[in-house]
Amino acid sequence: MHARGIALPHAQFTGKKLNRRFARASLVLTSCTALAVAGTLAGSTSAQATYYSGGMPKRSFNVKTVGINNEWVKYFDTGRKNWNDAGVKAKIGRKSTAKASFTAGRYSASWYGVYAPSGSRANRVFKIQVNARTLDRDAGSKYDQWVRSTTTHELGHALSLDDNPNTSKASLMKHSRNRATVQKPLAYDKSEVKRIYS
Repeated sequence: MHARGIALPHAQFTGKKLNRRFARASLVLTSCTALAVAGTLAGSTSAQATYYSGGMPKRSFNVKTVGINNEWVKYFDTGRKNWNDAGVKAKIGRKSTAKASFTAGRYSASWYGVYAPSGSRANRVFKIQVNARTLDRDAGSKYDQWVRSTTTHELGHALSLDDNPNTSKASLMKHSRNRATVQKPLAYDKSEVKRIYS
């Protein structure tokens, strides 16, 4: 069984620091709210069960790279280009002063990538981490392809796409995708981004 990319649940906290018990309850409540919003947007068609409330408010945003070498910056730039060239009006820039960030490392966790949002949707900030250790372990000779697939997948969360959409169509957001061949947004992913931001 392969490790998977993860989109962490989004939680909005205001005011003083919350104690751990209340914070956990808030995360559960926020997750339920996100499911309710997704259900409302989906209407009666399961093909629209793609919305992720942790995404950015617009398709245009900047991200900074943190603590990675030029090879990883190129992987990140490829992920940005994959979305910017997808015909969905995405404009993902790389800017050193951006609040959102992208990094990579050799983490002991089992996932390939993590997208962690914070703040309200209007003031969204996120951090993407890509796990070179698990990708190196599982990708074999297809390492470059798997990294590009993972990077583009995680940026898909910033465009409000959830993991494992309930559709029979092929999708970059499915954990079961062939990471060696699916490195760019597919037709389903593109149509969903257009729908969400229309």
